[in-house]
Amino acid sequence: MGRIGKLHTKRGTVETPLLLPVVNPLLQPIPPKELVTDFGCRAIIANAYLLRKNFGKEVVTKGIHAFLEFEHTVVTDSGAYQILLYGDIEATQREIIAYEEAIDTDIAVILDVPTGGKASRKKAEYTVEETI
Repeated sequence: MGRIGKLHTKRGTVETPLLLPVVNPLLQPIPPKELVTDFGCRAIIANAYLLRKNFGKEVVTKGIHAFLEFEHTVVTDSGAYQILLYGDIEATQREIIAYEEAIDTDIAVILDVPTGGKASRKKAEYTVEETI
């Protein structure tokens, strides 16, 4: 019962638990607006780092909702998965935060330093401390 609740965002209220379809800004086999009409989705998640890297100011100018053609709650991830996958990204924590604010996301996820599954204790301690 602890996970049942309501999140109030700028674009409305979403109830939890909540399935957030991932919208890849580079490849959209199902356009976000169809996630609403065909599946009843009222929230999605997209990657702020990929948006910034590939579309930059266009998303800032339009805003995330208009850019994705999705008028409901948008959550943006920060690029931490890309750090985990590739070791680094071309952005700082401050740049990602500023971008998430500029595109007017509803819920922003910070750019943390991911630990990964095979990290030593020393590396795990570092990633936690650096994220904090």
